[in-house]
Amino acid sequence: MKIVYITAQTPYGKGEQFILPEILEIINKGHEIMVIPVRPEKEIALGNEPKKVSKFSICIPLIDINLILKSMLIFIKCPLRVMKITFEILRHSGSLKKIFKNLAIFPKGLVVGEMLRRKKTNHIHAHWGSTTSTIAYIVSQLTGIPWSFTLHRWDIPENNMLKEKARSAKFIRVISKSGYDEVLEIVGDEYKNKCFILHMGVDITKFSKEGEKTDKRDKDSFIIATPANLLEVKGHKYLIEAIETLRQKGYNIKCYFFGDGPLREELGKIVNNMNLRDIITFEGAIPHDRLLELYAKSEVDCVVLPSIITDKGEHEGIPLSLMEAMAYKIPVISTNTGGIPELLEGGAGIIVEQKNPYKLAEAIEALIKDKDLRRKLGETGYNKVMEEFSLSNIVIKLLELMKG
Repeated sequence: MKIVYITAQTPYGKGEQFILPEILEIINKGHEIMVIPVRPEKEIALGNEPKKVSKFSICIPLIDINLILKSMLIFIKCPLRVMKITFEILRHSGSLKKIFKNLAIFPKGLVVGEMLRRKKTNHIHAHWGSTTSTIAYIVSQLTGIPWSFTLHRWDIPENNMLKEKARSAKFIRVISKSGYDEVLEIVGDEYKNKCFILHMGVDITKFSKEGEKTDKRDKDSFIIATPANLLEVKGHKYLIEAIETLRQKGYNIKCYFFGDGPLREELGKIVNNMNLRDIITFEGAIPHDRLLELYAKSEVDCVVLPSIITDKGEHEGIPLSLMEAMAYKIPVISTNTGGIPELLEGGAGIIVEQKNPYKLAEAIEALIKDKDLRRKLGETGYNKVMEEFSLSNIVIKLLELMKG
C-alpha cells in the first residue's frame, strides 16, 4: 500500500517520539509510506529514529506565498468542491477558535491533496483529532482517497469536527478504553462501528535480550526518571513535592526530568525554592534511543509519571513512556487518570491517586525499601507489555483496518 501519515511535527521538532516506531514498523512490513507534518520545524528531531523517518518525509511549510498561489489554482480548477469543503468546516467546527485553526491549514490541505492525487495514494492516516486530521479530511474530500485517524487524549474533548470526521473517515483508532468511551459520547452510536481500540505499541524485539536483565547495578542513589514534556497534565509539581518528603526522611535519591515545555521556568523555581537542585535535574529533551539506552544499562530504578486531569479536562491516554520502561522490567508508578489504569492493572505498576504527593512519596518509598517488590513489578509489567502492546501485532491490525 501507498500510505501517507499526517503528523503534527514528526519527524521535526521534539514531540511525537511515540509515532516514530509505528511508522518504521509499517515500512518494515513492506509498505510505501510518506510522512507530512502540519507544522514542521527547521531541524529534524534528535536521534536515529527521526533521521530514518525523515527520508520518507516531505516538508511543506504551513503557509507561504507559493502555497497560497497553488491553493488558489486548485480553487479555480474545482471551485464547487472547494466551496463545499469550506462550508462543511464552517458548519461543523463548533467555535470561532476551531474555525480559524481549520481555515489556517486549509491552503496546505488543498495543496497536499493535489500532490497525493498525482501519487495515487491508497490511504491517509492522521495522528490527532485536531488540525492534522482536518488536513486529512480536506485531502479526502478533495480527492476521494480513504482516510482514518488516531485519537490520543486532549484531542478528544477538544472535539474538532469529530462527528463530521467520523462520518467521512474509514475508521477511527482510539488508543485506550477510556478514550473510546469518551469518543462515543461525542460521535454517538451511529458511528460506533467505525471506532476501534488499538493501543500504541512498543517494538518488543528491542527488549528481548534486555528483558532478561536483573537488578545488579551497584549504586549509591535511588534513580527516578520522568520522561515527559513539561506540561500541566504531566503533574511534575506533585512529584517535586513527593521528592521533598522523601528527602526529609533521609533517602538518597536522584530524579531526572527528561523533556521540555512551557513549565520549565515555573518548575525550576519550585525546585530552587525547595533547595532540591542537587536532587532534581532538568535534562531537557533527549533522543528517544538515548533514553532506551539508559533503561538497558540499568541507569534508572523506577519511572514515575505523576499525571493529572487538568481543569480543562485534559488527561493522558496510555503513555508510551510507561510501556517502554515496563519493557525493560523497570517498575513504574503513575496515577488513576485517563488510560493509565488500563495499562497498570493487575499489578503491572503502582497506581496512586492523582495530585497527591504524599501517596506518590509512599509508593516511591515502598520501591526503595523493597527490592523484591521492584522485581515483581518489573516482571509483571514486562509480561503485560509483551502480551498486549506488541508494536508488530498492533501495526498488523492497523494495516488490516486500512485495507478494509
